[in-house]
Formats: sequence, C-alpha cells, structure tokens
Amino acid sequence: MNHCLVALLLVLCSSLSLAQTIHPSSSDPGCCSEKTSLPYTYNPEDNKVLLQLYVTNNSSEKEVFYEGKYDPWKDNKKNHLYEQVYMIPPGSLPISEGKFMDQTEVANIHYQEFLFYITKDSAKYLDKEYMPQLDNKFKSKYFLNPEFYFYPVVGVTHQNAQAYCEWRAKVLNVGLKDMLKNQVKKYKYAGRLPSEEEWKKIAGNVEEEVNSRLYNFGKKEWSFFEEDIVANRFAPSSILSRVDYEGYTQNFLVQDPMSLDIEIPFYIYSFSHNTLGFYNFYGNVKELVAEGYAIGGSFQTSFSADELFDHDEVQAYRTDVGFRCLTEIARRR
Repeated sequence: MNHCLVALLLVLCSSLSLAQTIHPSSSDPGCCSEKTSLPYTYNPEDNKVLLQLYVTNNSSEKEVFYEGKYDPWKDNKKNHLYEQVYMIPPGSLPISEGKFMDQTEVANIHYQEFLFYITKDSAKYLDKEYMPQLDNKFKSKYFLNPEFYFYPVVGVTHQNAQAYCEWRAKVLNVGLKDMLKNQVKKYKYAGRLPSEEEWKKIAGNVEEEVNSRLYNFGKKEWSFFEEDIVANRFAPSSILSRVDYEGYTQNFLVQDPMSLDIEIPFYIYSFSHNTLGFYNFYGNVKELVAEGYAIGGSFQTSFSADELFDHDEVQAYRTDVGFRCLTEIARRR
C-alpha cells in the first residue's frame, strides 16, 4: 500500500491548504476520498488494492438542491481556528482548538471505503459485521448504487458508526505520522461521534438556520429525477410533472399535496449550509451522537423546532438516520 500512502500524503497536504473548487458528485467523484484522501481506482485490475468506483449516468445530484461551494478558508480569513498549529482533517471544519467536525454527513461512498479496507487489511469478511442494516431494496438500489455515492449512509448502528469514526482517524494518522516526523511537536487524531452538546453548538439556532424556500426545476433537474430517483423506485413518476417545489433550506418532509414524496435523503452538499459552513444539520437525516441516540430532523419528519432535539433510539432499518464524525487531537507531545 506504499503508493496509496504517497498519494495520501500529497492529497492530504494540499487539501489542508486549499479548498476544493467543486464538490464531488456521483458522475464526477474526483480522484480520492473526501474523508481519508485515499485514492480511488476505475481499473478493475486494481480492485483488490484500491476501492473500485463505477461509472454513473451523466445526470448530477448537484442540479437539484445544490447551492454552490462554501469556501471555509476564504470566508474565515480572520478566524484564529484556521491558523492553529494542528492540521484540519480533510472533509471537516474546526470547531475549537484541536477539534474538527465533518462538514457533511458520512456518505455511502465513504462507508463503502471503510468496508473495503477493513476487509482488505484483515483478510477476513469483516464487512458483513459492519454492513448497514437495510432491507434488500435500500441495500441494492440505494447503499450499493453508484448513482447515490454521495448520499448519506443510513441504517448504521451506533456501535458501527463509532467504529467508522475511529477507523478514519487511524487512516489519517498513517499519513500524519510521516508528515510530522521532523517536527518537535507531534500529535495524532482520534475519531468519535460528537456529543449532543457539541452537535447542538454547531447546528446553530433553528430559527436562523431554517427558512422556507421555493425551488424551480428545469430539464436538468428532471433528468436526474427520472434517471435516478424514479428509475430506482424511490418516487412515483407523477413527480415529473412538477415545475417547482415549496420547501425549506433544509430537507424536511413537506406536508403538502404537491410535495415531492421522495423516499430517500438527498445529496450531502444539497440545500443551504449553516452560518458556520456545515451542511444538513437540521434536515436530510437524523444524526447519531455519542450518547447513543439520534437527534435532529430528517426528510421523513416535518419541520418542528420543538421536536428536533427529541432522542430517537431506533437505528437499524432506518432510512432517515445517519451520522457525521468529530475528529480531535488525541495526544500532544
């Protein structure tokens, strides 16, 4: 895995100093993982060494609710958290000194990467133990479907979500150790789920972050709906007659006869980021926290500020419960 390590170091270094020009999508996933910087392959001969990605159609999820790129380095020039001595892990933003939160929910492709490497590195079929607990339709047509690479992974138990966060930090530490070998001050990352208190702090004020919004759809939007959403039976074909959608700046269930009625969450970079630059904290999927339950709203819940922080204990076979990780500095010397 030496060539992977070299790529990891190069990509990790660049990702810490420069923001991506665009967000990845299923039709344009880029060279490497957003969460670990490990490279992908499109060559079937390398599929035992690197995670194999598959070609998707030309329709992009970015055509629908995507509102553009948030550039944290451009928008935080005076924020001291972006000048700290610790490197910001890829795919995350600093929330305090030495503590970093994922900018988005963990996506299907990120979790598939985890399953691939724990099996490869152990030479055992450990992926079965960590596989999302979903029915056959959602497993084959959603989790394992390349068209939904960058949609939130769902149906993951609290224990396995924590295992993913820990694994990801270990992968980053492989590159970090070599990058810091000539420095006097060395450290390593540790990964975990955020606590409810940490999650609420970054989610921000509900009344400020969630607003009503009218979305207009054109040919590109409906092409994506038809080829990916309707074709995979996650929405009735009747939605293709719509020209607009009255919703929110977060992905909630809209109690309206003209709602889109889609059975899955949406692209991890869709809708409006909050004031700190994080996506989909209040909607899309509920999120697991360290205490063992999920909080927040989802595409299956109506927008109700009173219910957003209820503790939801059910995780298995849930298509509206996901998670994001918190990475922190575990050791300083």
